[in-house]
Amino acid sequence: MKSWEKFVETLDLTKELEETYFNLRTFFQKEGWTQKDLERPPYYPNELMRLFHKFTDQRNEIFHTVRDYGFEVDNLSLTNYIQNKLKYIDDITPLKIKDGNN
Repeated sequence: MKSWEKFVETLDLTKELEETYFNLRTFFQKEGWTQKDLERPPYYPNELMRLFHKFTDQRNEIFHTVRDYGFEVDNLSLTNYIQNKLKYIDDITPLKIKDGNN
């Protein structure tokens, strides 16, 4: 584990981000969206946009906090780290399968 990752883990910097992502996924479930719909949403409800901006702001805050504490991390490394942290949420909030066999 890299030192900046240990820093993020120790301070639990992704907790709020994970909560927001969970809320996004449950929103997608309620709308009956598929994974493909996430690539090109059929519409952009206000709640979706609010959660998306909140997620983006939280992600940026994590990046700046890590950098402000002197850790050398690039956007891609942080993005990969966050994506790995969020995979479990995808597993517990599966989206509709396109052919309808859910």
